[in-house]
Amino acid sequence: MKRQYPETAVFYRDLARLYELAERAEGVWIHGADGRRWLDGCGGALAVSVGHGRRRVARAAARQLEAVGFVHGTQFTTRAMEEAAALLLEALPAAYRDAKVYLTPGGTESVETAIKLARAVAVARGDGGRRLVLSQSPGYHGNTLGALAVSGRPALRGPYAPMLPDARFVDAPWCPRCPLGLRWPECEVACVAPAEEALADEGATLAAVLVEPVLGASAGGFAPPEEYLRRVAAAARDAGVPLILDEVLSGCGRTGRFLASEHAGVEADIVVLGKGLTSGYLPGGAVVAKPHVVDAAAPAFRHGFTFSHHPVVAAVVREVLRLFADEDLVRRAAGREPSLVRTLASIEAASVVRSTWGRGLLGGIDLEPADRGGVRASALAAAAFEEGLLIYPTGGPPGQGDVALLAPPLTIREEEMEEIGRRLRRAVARVSR
Repeated sequence: MKRQYPETAVFYRDLARLYELAERAEGVWIHGADGRRWLDGCGGALAVSVGHGRRRVARAAARQLEAVGFVHGTQFTTRAMEEAAALLLEALPAAYRDAKVYLTPGGTESVETAIKLARAVAVARGDGGRRLVLSQSPGYHGNTLGALAVSGRPALRGPYAPMLPDARFVDAPWCPRCPLGLRWPECEVACVAPAEEALADEGATLAAVLVEPVLGASAGGFAPPEEYLRRVAAAARDAGVPLILDEVLSGCGRTGRFLASEHAGVEADIVVLGKGLTSGYLPGGAVVAKPHVVDAAAPAFRHGFTFSHHPVVAAVVREVLRLFADEDLVRRAAGREPSLVRTLASIEAASVVRSTWGRGLLGGIDLEPADRGGVRASALAAAAFEEGLLIYPTGGPPGQGDVALLAPPLTIREEEMEEIGRRLRRAVARVSR
């Protein structure tokens, strides 16, 4: 039942890969057409929050399809949209209770929306010189040209570099591979200085500062020292530059708080969400903007997508948020952190592993470079796949080794976490021979 290019009509994501046919998915398991099953240790692409096969979500989508399947966001709103927005604000920290929600077709589109919103605010205030975004490297915010332009991922940017708008980058606070060669906490967060200096010296050219509170796929889901985010937020506030927090990967309970930025006690002008917001059932994301941002961009924010504020996406968001509340999933994610940390620690003695880390149900594996006796993340993921486990591989900065992530659904049970550990250890043993 396997599929491969060019034997079918599909333009696959990887034209060299042989694809298993997924037949059904339930809980944390994906079942193939040939009877095999895989434990989803990464939520696909770190998207599945409430688990696979939730009938409540499917029924909510079906009811909305029968009622109002589509209306354009410039012409109508819907009950699903209004209720989803209200529920999202209830799930967020109290500081966002009077914010406004802009529903998008996905996380990348949320990033695009946030950047354009920040620029629209600058233009509306007669400050058109603010055209750059201060971002981090490594960092990842999406694969459209606009989102890629502010992503510190050289391998992804390379082929499209001549087409990308300018952005301003500083080193991300990635402690396991500190760009300054220092160690926390003795370093006193010295890595924040370039961001503070850029905001102080170049603030008049900056439309926004864009930060991942927890470094995403480009840096293995590492949680930097909280003082870094607090100081960047303070510097942005002093410079009058809007702060955008990209919580597409780290939000929606993934780190044991609804927003990862809650760990640092930091509020943003604009928060970007995606992935877990729809639990992967439909493509969807959201931008949460404080009133002073929305009011400044009013009356007409010249931006939108055909499928912005889509009623079926809104219905799925609404039901996912209800499941978060009914099943206390954010607290459950926090409670699983010790199991995740133990699972990752159990592979640290392997020669191919440099270090591991985890917060909530987001964990990273730092791999030795392949040319120094290590292994590519793709090879580890392939070995895990053969062991019936899905992990998320990603390439690190050139020459520094790859990283892989664990991010199972927030509904995972303790015995399933233990099974992840068993399968992961077997996979590591495969590639360590």
